[in-house]
Amino acid sequence: MEKDHNLELIERLRKELHNNPEMSMKEVKTKRILMDFIKTHTKSLEITDKGLWFYVLKKGKDHSSPIAFRADYDAVTCADGCPRHLCGHDGHSAVLAGFSLWLDTVQPEKDVYLIFQPGEENGMGAAICSSLIEEKNIGEIYGFHNIPGYECGEVILLNHTFACASTGLEIRFSGKQSHAAYPENGVNPANAIAEIIQSMNEVIREQHKGIVLGTVIGIEAGSHSYGVSAGEGTLRLTLRAEYQDEYDSFVSGIEKKAEELAADSGLSVEISRIEEFPATINDKGCVDKLRAVADKLNRKTAYPDEPFRWSEDFGYYLQKTRGAFMGIGCGVDHQALHTMEYEFEDEIIESVIEIYKGLLISDRIQ
Repeated sequence: MEKDHNLELIERLRKELHNNPEMSMKEVKTKRILMDFIKTHTKSLEITDKGLWFYVLKKGKDHSSPIAFRADYDAVTCADGCPRHLCGHDGHSAVLAGFSLWLDTVQPEKDVYLIFQPGEENGMGAAICSSLIEEKNIGEIYGFHNIPGYECGEVILLNHTFACASTGLEIRFSGKQSHAAYPENGVNPANAIAEIIQSMNEVIREQHKGIVLGTVIGIEAGSHSYGVSAGEGTLRLTLRAEYQDEYDSFVSGIEKKAEELAADSGLSVEISRIEEFPATINDKGCVDKLRAVADKLNRKTAYPDEPFRWSEDFGYYLQKTRGAFMGIGCGVDHQALHTMEYEFEDEIIESVIEIYKGLLISDRIQ
């Protein structure tokens, strides 16, 4: 795509989205901006409003096994409670809306769906939107994330896991408070909390197929009164793993350990998984398609030695159909994601649209 009127439209859209950030699952204005943009600038696309989200359809010659592209549009909720676009979702959605301008002008071989998704930051959006995969029998799906630390436009590919599975785990113990001089008269959860942390670290040190990582996020137990033995305690962990089976085993093992410790110690326990993400596991055939397009465009490619440790709810789509998630470099010295200085790099907009076009052109768009 040349630096033309359409590209200027997309960059203005991206800036408008950036200046109107909204929290996950509350993106009312964001959704309206995007829908209005597509309605205003296209003629042949069908827009379906699904309440919290929407999708766009460009009908092709063949309605079997459609292809889909997805973008997220929520912002990061910062420590002050305010949302800000510190992860580039404004750019992701602007790219997909920009792709729709080109898609409006061609006749694809197969139906093409563009999914505009809320709530990626908390893992809730894709869990809802992925229902479209089964409803429309979508054969493959693609998405991207901008990645600082790589050259602008560099294509980052992984053949298997792109981003790790993860969950927050909150373990709340209830026991019995007592005088600190008579701890035997109470039930203090501190030892159970310590044993869970020790157990977690032992699992991490074991031999695994891939990344297995647990992080203590917070511990609350007792008070500042040195005469009182604690009767309540909460442990907050983030657990993550490269392979879904190792993730499932890791998380369920920690949950089982907490339940066993509670039973043995006379404690009651409540366990909650918070912001759970499946592993984003790419299909090798779909990665090969991205690689072929990147090569045809003479685009530099990178192949990290391990998946990204952060999580991405695109994995929900890949549990239902084949597809691939790629990274696009936004600058070697670019500000890091989720920092107050971060803003999406407009220079990569054209790069992603060209890759998406290449995927469809390889399917013999005429």
